[in-house]
Amino acid sequence: MYDPTSPLLRPAVSPDGTPNPEGKVRFAEDRLLDAVIWCELRPSETVTEADVTKRFGLTKAAARAGLARLGYDGWAAPQPRTGWQVLPISGALIGQIIEARRIAEPSLSGITLDRTAHDELEQIARMLQAVEGRSEPGAVSLMSHYLNRVDGIMLERSNPFTARHLRKLWHHTARITHYFDAATPDHPFRRSDGPALIRALCAGDTEAIVQARAALMDAQQAYFTSQLLNDRTPLTRVDAPARTRPPTQNRRDT
Repeated sequence: MYDPTSPLLRPAVSPDGTPNPEGKVRFAEDRLLDAVIWCELRPSETVTEADVTKRFGLTKAAARAGLARLGYDGWAAPQPRTGWQVLPISGALIGQIIEARRIAEPSLSGITLDRTAHDELEQIARMLQAVEGRSEPGAVSLMSHYLNRVDGIMLERSNPFTARHLRKLWHHTARITHYFDAATPDHPFRRSDGPALIRALCAGDTEAIVQARAALMDAQQAYFTSQLLNDRTPLTRVDAPARTRPPTQNRRDT
């Protein structure tokens, strides 16, 4: 789950080893976002500053700042007198995320790899081949790590504004995947796009890059849809206006 060494997280200490002035706040923001993505903070769960202070070992000020950041980025919403509600997962949200990705991800076909990235991708391809078809937790974790690294290489060489948008969409996709994987731990979602994507990136084949990403989104959408269709939770409509009965006509007036 939470990886304090992740290159995506901002450093909480300065080069000389002393804590940065904003280190605690930055740690809280990254930690709570990670908790949302991994569903440690469950969709629709309502939490308070006291809750996250105790659960994640944060100071009150850092917890307050971390929750405020989740709210600012749309991961949670303030609830009057009760705390913060984590963004629910719904069919509509899933559809919006996939639709946005289908619009944004074709831009990845325009990235240019340098020799360092090319060599790293070839090394990743060899590692993926070594663990292909294996189901041990270590092999599965290793495959996930390397596929995430492939995505990271693409983001590093993308337009920074597009990369920021894509990173958030991928975070949403990861959260949805973790949520459904927890419901069926024996049959989690497994990516299979790695080899084709790496070949396309190394060859600079723009059409094949688009096809590889489209195939991944098709597989994810099919998995999410299957999980939704097997969800036994009753559907409720909490935002619909109450229906009022039309006034009864006075028969004496007819």
